Amino acid sequence: MDENTNVTEQTAESGDIMQHIQDMIGDLLTNAVDKMHKTEIGDKLGETPADESEKTDSSAMGIAEIKNFVDVMQKFIDNVNVMVLQLETGSSKPGDTDDKFLEGYMATADNILEIAAFSAKDKVTGLSNRYGFDNRLILEWNRAARDKSTLGLVIFGIDDYSDFEDKKKHNDLLKAVSETLEQSIKRSTDFIARWSDDDGFAALLPITDAAGVAIVAERIRTEIGNINIPGVLKDGAKIMVSIGVNVHQPEPYEQPADFINTTHDAYIKAKEAGGNKIVFVE
Repeated sequence: MDENTNVTEQTAESGDIMQHIQDMIGDLLTNAVDKMHKTEIGDKLGETPADESEKTDSSAMGIAEIKNFVDVMQKFIDNVNVMVLQLETGSSKPGDTDDKFLEGYMATADNILEIAAFSAKDKVTGLSNRYGFDNRLILEWNRAARDKSTLGLVIFGIDDYSDFEDKKKHNDLLKAVSETLEQSIKRSTDFIARWSDDDGFAALLPITDAAGVAIVAERIRTEIGNINIPGVLKDGAKIMVSIGVNVHQPEPYEQPADFINTTHDAYIKAKEAGGNKIVFVE
């Protein structure tokens, strides 16, 4: 093995290390931030834990994952020290290895600096995740209560995704649905999110009456049904969704958690009725 080959292999190995560490940091930070904020967001939404132990356990999980993050960061520092030692002792040459180190270091720094935004984004679809959705709902709920305006909410999920158990096909499906959803929602004031991990999505529609929300819900159902994903959908197959719809003018004494729950109940009714249906909260 010549010297150049050795340097190339070291470069590839250091790059793999950096990427693996970045992935672990991203996962740990996302989970930790999500769990740390559950209690805070739950309070603002008006959700009440089943008991105090549930609230404590949620906070404890966040702390435990932060400790895991610290462990990962220590591994990161150890690996960086090894790479620096290799350069200083001449066991590997500068150049490609040095560039790879800088690239990995900067990417990891960016990952940490942008964690606040990252924690509110779903990694598969690029849409806001449930944490981001809850924060936006609180903002729009308070605004609607102040302005005495109506707020529309659409919660929907894919009816049958048993054919998409393959992870890549499943992710391709979610991406296609999210892209269609972004096209179906026309106004810049509207807000869409991947509402849950079990293929649930949500659209928040400020200052929208019942007729307007109904139009959006039907557009979502129709346009998602027209999605064509070569190599993922079987010939002639259609993606069908169940949709729960709610329109409400918030009052100061009401809680947004009830708004979510009644909309979700309508979504469940649509699914239990056979799917490919829209059910309105009465």
